[in-house]
Amino acid sequence: MPRSVRNWYAVGYGRSAVKAPKDARGTWFFLVIGGAIGLVLGILMSVTTDVPLAPELGLALGALVGWLSRRVSA
Repeated sequence: MPRSVRNWYAVGYGRSAVKAPKDARGTWFFLVIGGAIGLVLGILMSVTTDVPLAPELGLALGALVGWLSRRVSA
């Protein structure tokens, strides 16, 4: 067991107190940023072309692209 985890146990915290790995936190960041960019592009597309459900589609595609861009492993 790594030293940092042993320190958590010594203080009296269980496994739930151990923070998520940085990779998991980074995935959420890219997911939110991708969704926000997709939403903005979808709104712009909806305003200029009158395509129905463009903001929702942009949000979903942006979130998907953000998630996939972080999930690619080397």
